[in-house]
Amino acid sequence: MVSKIFFILLIILLSMVGFAAYQNPQVVDFTLIRGTTFHVSLTVLVLFAFCLGALIVLVVSIIRDTKRSFRLRGERKAQKKEMEKISAYAVMLEQLMWGNVKDIENRLVSISKDFNEDGRFLRVKAELYKRKKMWTEAYQVISQLRLTQDPPKISTMMEEARLAKEAGLTDKARAVYEEILLLNATYLPALEGIREILESEEKWEEIIPVQERILKATSKKADEKRRLLHYRVKLARRLMEADEPERTLKGVELARSLLKKDPENRGLYALLGEYLWKAGKIKEAIKVWEKAYTKTKDSHFLALLESLFKDEGKHEEIFKRYGKAIRENPGNVVTAFFYARYCLENGKMDVARKVIEDLPEEARRYPFIRLLQARILAEEGQKESAYETCSEVVKDEKWMDIPLICRACGASTATWSDICPHCGAMNTIAYDLK
Repeated sequence: MVSKIFFILLIILLSMVGFAAYQNPQVVDFTLIRGTTFHVSLTVLVLFAFCLGALIVLVVSIIRDTKRSFRLRGERKAQKKEMEKISAYAVMLEQLMWGNVKDIENRLVSISKDFNEDGRFLRVKAELYKRKKMWTEAYQVISQLRLTQDPPKISTMMEEARLAKEAGLTDKARAVYEEILLLNATYLPALEGIREILESEEKWEEIIPVQERILKATSKKADEKRRLLHYRVKLARRLMEADEPERTLKGVELARSLLKKDPENRGLYALLGEYLWKAGKIKEAIKVWEKAYTKTKDSHFLALLESLFKDEGKHEEIFKRYGKAIRENPGNVVTAFFYARYCLENGKMDVARKVIEDLPEEARRYPFIRLLQARILAEEGQKESAYETCSEVVKDEKWMDIPLICRACGASTATWSDICPHCGAMNTIAYDLK
């Protein structure tokens, strides 16, 4: 339609020019090149200029329409391919939902190369490997996916780090977490990822600055402060157990500084006193454990002092401290247990009998208390009853032990510790006297 209008207008214009030429037959000299002159009608020259301009416009229009045609053709082709990708992707998602792993594998093999490089199909492939627990392959696919993103998405990088960790590539996982922190220095999941790696490797010196960054970024201040203290205690223990004197002294200084901030931390007192005892600083060890008992009222420190004084051969000091503790805390069953046990070991039956009589009835059912009762029966002439009681008691190899339990997770443990070996909670191990 446009071309018809164009030609009609052209004919009208040419007719008008022809009529003007007939009415105005002027001739002009037209110089094309210097020295070459043509005598031509003015009307013809004007007509020539018009036709040349029209020709240029026509060529430009043809070129523009041709480019537009190619562009539209390319867009239609791209749309068709995108629809094919969407269709294939939808089918794979459905198969993935139903768990048809084999079908998805066959489809991934059959699709074209450019489909395989598409981010959506890379995610399907990674999910397929995760279902098959092929962590290394899944990590490699997600790494490839990240390279296709500009800039890379933090969610993709986090998935890459998690898969690297599952594949046992902890160095690569940590490197990815570090890259995320370069993009966002306070991104909490990345900091927690690094912390998890360092905790599994027991790198306490490296984990402390990471935990300090977490403490600044999180809203759960109380929980993270406890965790930071936990790591510092671990580091203090590691340093004090080192063979290098400089590191050992550094650990002692750290333990003392932590006790100033947390004067009721039982684990630090136990740790510091044990180090001082092994280092031959007996008076300092006694002072630390006495202070610990005064601050915490935990009878475990009386048991530690008992061991120390036994080693030093100062038995009267043990009786003195147990007697004082019983007078100050007459309702403390654990202290009474320790005192009765020590009396049993050292033959002080009268003192032990008095301690036993003051115990609640259920406490008297523990094996070593029953053994003491058997000794009392024997002294009173009831030898058969004493023998039967002893026979029952000696069947239990741990008759001198008092059961320990974690107040956080409820697990039983054989020995006292500042950190629960089952759940990792700090200062939760206590004597179970229920």
